[in-house]
Amino acid sequence: MSTGTIGLILVFALGAVMLGIGIWTSKRIKTSEDYYVGGRNLGSLVTISTQCATFVGGGMTLGWIGLGFRYGLSAAWYGAPQALGFVFMAIVLVKHMRNTGKFISLPDWFDSMYKHKGLSIIASIVCLIVPITWVTAQTTAAARMMESIGVPYLVGVFVIGGVVITYTTVGGYLADCYTDTLQWILLLLIFICTIPLAFIHAGGLSSIIANTPSYMMDVSKVHGMPSYTILLWMVSGLVSGMGLQSSYQKIYSARTDRIAKQGLYATGIATIFFAVVTAFVGMACFKLGAPSVLLNDKVWPWFLAKYVPGWVAVFYAVCVMMATMSTADSMLNSVSLTVTHDLYSKYINPKASDKKVLRIGIIVSAVFGILALYWATAGAWMITLFGMSYTLGAGPLAGAVITAALLKKKANPTCIMAGLILGAVTGFITLQIPTLVSIPAGGTVFSFSMSILVALGGSYLFKSKALVADAAVQSNI
Repeated sequence: MSTGTIGLILVFALGAVMLGIGIWTSKRIKTSEDYYVGGRNLGSLVTISTQCATFVGGGMTLGWIGLGFRYGLSAAWYGAPQALGFVFMAIVLVKHMRNTGKFISLPDWFDSMYKHKGLSIIASIVCLIVPITWVTAQTTAAARMMESIGVPYLVGVFVIGGVVITYTTVGGYLADCYTDTLQWILLLLIFICTIPLAFIHAGGLSSIIANTPSYMMDVSKVHGMPSYTILLWMVSGLVSGMGLQSSYQKIYSARTDRIAKQGLYATGIATIFFAVVTAFVGMACFKLGAPSVLLNDKVWPWFLAKYVPGWVAVFYAVCVMMATMSTADSMLNSVSLTVTHDLYSKYINPKASDKKVLRIGIIVSAVFGILALYWATAGAWMITLFGMSYTLGAGPLAGAVITAALLKKKANPTCIMAGLILGAVTGFITLQIPTLVSIPAGGTVFSFSMSILVALGGSYLFKSKALVADAAVQSNI
């Protein structure tokens, strides 16, 4: 039996399980709140698993191994700083977001403090930038993984993408979370079974350290990169989780504040752990003689093809592919949330019943899912946009969130809105200038910096009308 046939059998088997989960959870959806935050009743295991599966997915760890292969242990600085954002959210945001009101989306939180229509609309639009591109990009990445084991690319797109879109559309957020849990457990198991093999074949950790270039153990700088690379990676890591609508859905959906914090802390720990371990795995592949011309995401597949039985490599590829799609399902539900709840029900048809909002949300999920499949087959421009999305979306949004978290009602909502707009514009301009594009994570750092500078600085310079009114009332008492 060919590896492609084995891969397809595994995909269909896992896909059937995922579809079953989607059908099962669909019976528990009665309201739009159920569809987007799972009834706010998720326990520790599911909360931790869905957070980790989304932010420490299979495709991401493949890339991290490739970075370790090129830069050694200093590559850990690329992924580990993501923990900064998760810790910030756990300490600063969880309690305030959950106790201020029963929110479904990030713009809801902004609305509760500022009641500023312009900020709400701009924030909603910015919330769409990353997830719109990610659904297509993750589907493409998963199909490419299947192509590497003999499954035709288009078959991979329609089978994998079709399964994810179907269970996400019918099962909503709960389906995302339960399938994420299964995918995260599978990813952990396959890592536990295969990662040690790299160290064994390379002669152990001491042999890896002794037989790789000295720069690979230098964590003070990234070999061959500018001296400021680590600093920019740290800023970019802070931004990565905080600039996504789906991160806040996971905060709202937890049963208690404690569980919400557990999910964030666990994701931070997992991020650091995987960043360090994958760096050493990349070094092991270097020691074993992996060709230097390999792309980052091809280093670990090279090891699997050379040192493990074919069926193990296929099973690994399928598990990583499914873990990759755990990000796509969260992003698809996030798109539906933003379009339906933040834009349609608030500004297009504010009198719509919750039943109608739920129905529109399901339709949006299905329509956008179909578009994502098309873009994955014929829309190379969307993949290009994916490379720009963090700069245009996550950076500015993280700046707005941090400003609101630190200043709360003292922040000027007009300045936060201006920061979102100017942050995205700055990021776009950065991406058009070759000198700036070559700066590691430069676009995201510049867009984030502009956003928070305008939002924070403006809030201190121009007091909000509500704050001025409060001060006037106090002076007259």
